[in-house]
Amino acid sequence: MAQTTFEVDKATLEAIAELKSAFGVKTNAQVIRKALALARVAAQNADEQNTLTIVSPGDGERKVLLAG
Repeated sequence: MAQTTFEVDKATLEAIAELKSAFGVKTNAQVIRKALALARVAAQNADEQNTLTIVSPGDGERKVLLAG
């Protein structure tokens, strides 16, 4: 397995901490793996305009632009 090192800002560290809880994992590496897997699914399911539609029960539908 390859090792990669990078610097993150405070907001990114807070997001990683939040996602640890949401994903039910204990390490930053696990968060990044799960986030990349989720990003892959999002990219594969986006439409021609790189927009992904998320439908949440009770919240309705939201469109998310994946690429700027």
